[in-house]
Amino acid sequence: MEERLVRAFSTSAEQTFNDMFGLKAKAEAPILLVEADDHGWDITGLVGLAGQGHGVVAVRLTTEFVGRLLAGTGVESGGDGERRELEGGLVGELTNIIAGKATSLLEGLDIEIAPPVVIRGPNHRIGWPGIAPVIKLAFSLQGGAFEVDLCMKI
Repeated sequence: MEERLVRAFSTSAEQTFNDMFGLKAKAEAPILLVEADDHGWDITGLVGLAGQGHGVVAVRLTTEFVGRLLAGTGVESGGDGERRELEGGLVGELTNIIAGKATSLLEGLDIEIAPPVVIRGPNHRIGWPGIAPVIKLAFSLQGGAFEVDLCMKI
């Protein structure tokens, strides 16, 4: 497992949740993702990476937890459709920030980040590129949990 990647993405995720929500995320030990496992996540933000480090990063959460995060920001929605759109925007932005901070911590590498894409649905699947193992970084924090999965070759 690439220790430099784990350290950069763990640090970035912890800093992002602290800065954005005042929440202290506690990282579990990184493991390799087993794709056949049921994961229980409802919503995932994905970004592609290109350049001297390329691959895919996913930030995965439950809809319930995303709703609590959104409520904590003070942003209110006018109905279910708007709430769903705001939740998707929040997950996309979280993914973009985590990936951006992490790639800046990987000093000496020129890495471009694609705009985030959000996918939804219970136990949805991601078609990971076959360029590297997929590292699963699970985090727990007050009121919920999230996961950062990365498949990246440097």
